[in-house]
Amino acid sequence: MSKRLVRTAAAVLGTAVVGGLLTAAPAEAASSYQGRVTTSVLTVRHLPTTASASEGTVKKGQTIEIVCKVRGTTVAGNNIWYALPPTLNEWVSARYVDNLGPAPRWCGTEARWAGKANAALNKRVAPTTAAAKAGSLAKGQGMSIICKLNGQNVGGNPRWYYLTDGRWVAARYVDNIGDGAPGWCN
Repeated sequence: MSKRLVRTAAAVLGTAVVGGLLTAAPAEAASSYQGRVTTSVLTVRHLPTTASASEGTVKKGQTIEIVCKVRGTTVAGNNIWYALPPTLNEWVSARYVDNLGPAPRWCGTEARWAGKANAALNKRVAPTTAAAKAGSLAKGQGMSIICKLNGQNVGGNPRWYYLTDGRWVAARYVDNIGDGAPGWCN
């Protein structure tokens, strides 16, 4: 059994035992989105990219809970990735999942954060330097940020920002503008 399935089973059991007396953290909240796996074995990844480490697998026909979606590396013509509960460290390619009911919402909140590049930097299709380049930002150029995710460590900083254009940048090279920092991609 995959680590994800064990953690999901533990989370369900814990919720049943507590009987709803405690409120779960947002990343552990029950999902209103579900999908069915359409390929023989679907790899669960640590990040929304095929270059990321495996967190386990799910088999064809299994129903999975989905928290939200982001853009990542393209898999067979589809660049959408689904976040799985209970953490933000498990992702599957939407290419091999049929939605059961409505399609998942985009990750992040309605709020947007502003950032400014503190060096010239590359935009990426996923939160890792192993992902393909998808544009760049000049030093001092502004950007609109949806949310953050821990990904590959860059210059001592593991955070990556998901931009409104569906691209990712290493937070190491971004200065936040205004109050606070972007929220988590959940």
